[in-house]
Amino acid sequence: MKKLLATTALVSVIAAPVLAETKIAGSLETTFGDKETPATTSPASRGAALGHEVKVEFVSTKEFNNGWSATLDLENMEVNDGFADTEVTISNGAGLSLYISKDGGSFHDWTVVPGAYNARPADNVSNDSASMDANTIHGVHNLGFGYKTDFGTFGFRYAPDHQASNTAGDKAAGAGGGSGHEYGFQGSLGVEGLSVGISKAVKQNEQTNGKDDADSTHYGIAYNMGQFAFGVERTTFSDKSNSDNDTDTTTNDVDYTLYGVTYAASDNVTLGINIAQTDEDSKAETEETTQLEIAYNLGGATVAFSHQQTEDNGGTAGSDADAWSITYKQSF
Repeated sequence: MKKLLATTALVSVIAAPVLAETKIAGSLETTFGDKETPATTSPASRGAALGHEVKVEFVSTKEFNNGWSATLDLENMEVNDGFADTEVTISNGAGLSLYISKDGGSFHDWTVVPGAYNARPADNVSNDSASMDANTIHGVHNLGFGYKTDFGTFGFRYAPDHQASNTAGDKAAGAGGGSGHEYGFQGSLGVEGLSVGISKAVKQNEQTNGKDDADSTHYGIAYNMGQFAFGVERTTFSDKSNSDNDTDTTTNDVDYTLYGVTYAASDNVTLGINIAQTDEDSKAETEETTQLEIAYNLGGATVAFSHQQTEDNGGTAGSDADAWSITYKQSF
């Protein structure tokens, strides 16, 4: 009888964790590419290189007795040498979610513009300077909530210190930075094929010094009509270095704009063109990067080719450069 009880107890201990559903996914992304160093005359190649990014993600969901549930999302990326984008989401099953984020949560870091593989040129081998998620608190410890409806999701996130380390463990202290917050909406507005987004991110100064807080607004719209998809989004970043007395001044502001059109040539092949622009008040010219992409879906793996041309890099007239990359991504 004692042996039976011991065996039953052992089985209970082993079986208990199984009550939480756990999924494992990951990928290996390998890129071979090269880019020129921007120059006004005869830009020179920097030399081709091979790069890898390994990602393993663990997602575990546990049901509570009160009908709520909690999902733990752990993402380990070799490029970050540890866990990244780690977050706990507590949901009531009726649209409301609460977020406890180590460094992964954001309502400002999103893209609706389509791309054959990477809509943002800067996500490939690139000289592009456009930062569509400028001023985000993504990568910083934050808390927040979201509410999902048939039209889309509304959300808010708050970081007590936007300069605090996200690797300091559970006894982290402030780093003397001010607070940061984001709020926004992403969804379809109930229209099939439509994607819209709007968000705002603010980072306060660490002390009251008479300077305006860094402030950015991100908004965009895209539409997928089957084989064709197109979209545009813009981020306006005011007082990006917390140095202006007035965000209406024209010495410290910048606009980032992203355009995209894709064409699904077949079930497996997608062609795309994206244009990214950086227009900074203090620069003489508007930087523009044009990207052409083609992606082939192998089913569980993707092969993509990107070619880019950047003009007036960094706002310097005539400072141009090309870039290209070939990417193979295997997912599991």
